Amino acid sequence: MAFPQREDPGERRPVLVVGAGPVGLVLATELLAQGVAVRLVDHSAAGPAQHSRASVVWPRSLELLGRIGASEPLIELGNRLDSVQYYSDKRHLGAIEMSRLTDTPYPFGVVVPQDTTEEVIRTRLAAYGGEIESGSLTGLDTSGPRPVAEVLRADGRTERIEADWVIGADGAHSAVRRFAGIELLGAGDDVLFAIGDGPVAGDLDQHALVYCYSRSGALGIAPFGDGQYRLAISVPDWRGEQGPPPELFQRFLDERSPRPGVVGELDWSTIFRARRRVAETMRAGRVFLAGDAAHVFSAAGAQGMNTGIQDAVNLAWKLAGVVRGAFEPGILDTYDSDRRLAAERIVLTTAKQTGWGLFKRRHELALRDVTVRLAHRTGVLQRFGGPLMAQHDVSYRPAESLRDTLPGLTRRIRVGDRLPVFAAHDEPQPGAERWPSIDPARLTLLLWAGERQDSTWLTARASVSAAAPDGVPVRDISAWPGFTPLLGTTPRALVVRPDGHVAAIVPPEPTAVRTALRRAGSSFRAGNDVRAGIGLRAGSTPEPAAGATPAAAGTPDAGGAAAEADAPIEADAPVDVGAPNAGGTPGAAVAAAAALPQAPAARVTALAAHADRTGGREPGELAS
Repeated sequence: MAFPQREDPGERRPVLVVGAGPVGLVLATELLAQGVAVRLVDHSAAGPAQHSRASVVWPRSLELLGRIGASEPLIELGNRLDSVQYYSDKRHLGAIEMSRLTDTPYPFGVVVPQDTTEEVIRTRLAAYGGEIESGSLTGLDTSGPRPVAEVLRADGRTERIEADWVIGADGAHSAVRRFAGIELLGAGDDVLFAIGDGPVAGDLDQHALVYCYSRSGALGIAPFGDGQYRLAISVPDWRGEQGPPPELFQRFLDERSPRPGVVGELDWSTIFRARRRVAETMRAGRVFLAGDAAHVFSAAGAQGMNTGIQDAVNLAWKLAGVVRGAFEPGILDTYDSDRRLAAERIVLTTAKQTGWGLFKRRHELALRDVTVRLAHRTGVLQRFGGPLMAQHDVSYRPAESLRDTLPGLTRRIRVGDRLPVFAAHDEPQPGAERWPSIDPARLTLLLWAGERQDSTWLTARASVSAAAPDGVPVRDISAWPGFTPLLGTTPRALVVRPDGHVAAIVPPEPTAVRTALRRAGSSFRAGNDVRAGIGLRAGSTPEPAAGATPAAAGTPDAGGAAAEADAPIEADAPVDVGAPNAGGTPGAAVAAAAALPQAPAARVTALAAHADRTGGREPGELAS
């Protein structure tokens, strides 16, 4: 669905996006698809990238890119990744089989060069009427009611651009972040990696991301297809001015890889310093940060660009909804709370995985290898490592710290979790017809009958549907297979966000549903036809009031109705391990399964025993 833009070409643009990498491109395309006019500015004369260019697109990113029609072209141009394999001293430790994921149209990753990813998204940007302007940000004045950016053009002239909102998607050395006065915070030692793309002749795995650990360091191998690979090796030091030569990669491939290969002339190589930093805030007034501008972390797990794509979609549906008048302005405050803790979680897990691969002491190596083998044999590695790699474990449950990010042992959905439902602005995503569809720009109300679709349920469904505000789609998903283990046997109403995360779970009653919708950010202004995309014009967006963030789900309103009634409704609700999760990090209970060194062996053994009793599957797990 495309909302018509409501501005003449000469009028002020509502949103300025700085940076046309994958994150900026997704942001601009999403906004355009929802009827928000955008100016996208990028420094076309930028030098060679000084960081690892992304090569793997994981399942969650494919789901989100499918919203703008970009996933299928990427799959066609890339190489399918069916598994992640772990080795130590050339001996197999275990594997995460992406092909065993059952709740996505994309049970695989895609290895594809970043320039190809960008070209695909540029095509989608153009399809929605967008373009990339050449220019460098040289100043940003945020002292007035609207930010004013200074952009230096290629011909030497400076243009002042007044915008309702400015989004910095301009990388780790973000000018937007610097001008906004936002600090990039972090600790820990930097780790050096040599990164190179090129041909490798030999019997390397064509459809697996391979991690090879040894006492001298780690090696990562990602196959582009047709004999081309991304090689990433940890190096103790590097003082050369040129990129690392093929001989260096050959030496470590011989030393660490379980299969032999001959490295050819590299197409590209560089040194990547794996810093671990997160912005102190991802929002300052009318300025937002996304992608590497907001967080930088290790290349382990290939999570960087994928995390940025989640930033882009999270911000785009909220900002577009505010511009159109569909959501209250306070919903924009949730962008920082959603994504910053998620970024901190990725920083932690990737740092742990990097350290996991750099162990040198014998007892550390022995514990790591035994732990991964045990987790693999019992199914724990697959159960927790699969969602971690796919980024399906990212959740926006209320949390105060990373300690509140322990996932549960069951698959029961809670507020903030991702639900396997999918959206698209135009044509439906191929393969997604096996799951319910949701609106890509508005809250969707999903109704679940539980164990009985009887006359009582039909009455409740009719009353809730009649009470739903105009512009809120209502769908009964009771007949869809596979949702019982996720939603239980009690009737429920779920408010689902445009990105597929659950905003509220309440009894299927009109008052509770309307309260939940309001708290989730929906605006019920008189005369506001959200369905037609008619809202506030650019420039008339109300300024967020202090403390305007929507009340957290689960807080009673003046009438005592709770927006989140998950625990009271489900008498037999399973007990989750740990506190609610805001970032989806595998905590102490899951770390070993995700090949991360933050769990004691006894805890892993307990999880292994649970998996042995259940055959490595959760009760009622969706069939493949």
